Amino acid sequence: MSDLGQLYRESIRRHAGQPTGFKHDIAATHRHEAYNPLCGDRVEIALRLEGERILETAFDGEACTICMASASMLCETLAGSDTQMLRELNAALTRALAAGSEQDPPGELAALGGVRAYPSRVRCATLPWAAALKALA
Repeated sequence: MSDLGQLYRESIRRHAGQPTGFKHDIAATHRHEAYNPLCGDRVEIALRLEGERILETAFDGEACTICMASASMLCETLAGSDTQMLRELNAALTRALAAGSEQDPPGELAALGGVRAYPSRVRCATLPWAAALKALA
């Protein structure tokens, strides 16, 4: 395995083992729960917004390692940003994980790029992001 592949694998393990925002109690203004019946992932994303600014993020649920890591990355990445950043990162992740794509997701989300080789796991990586978008609706 390449050094980069090992680094990505470690990032996934770190986020899944000590997830940022997991079970944090925030005064959420927006929340949405999403479920993936194919593997049993269930994740609820909570956001505290002030206008278009995401002040805090948190999540709860029961999910596989990939989904937990992705939700943790979402919480780590979005706190302090704006809702447009959520939309852009979701679109970039979705494009990068699409069949035939050769681009990596941006920033730390690049660690999720490895799931592209396993089409049934793509939904695991994108579920928290889809839930966050639904929370905004």
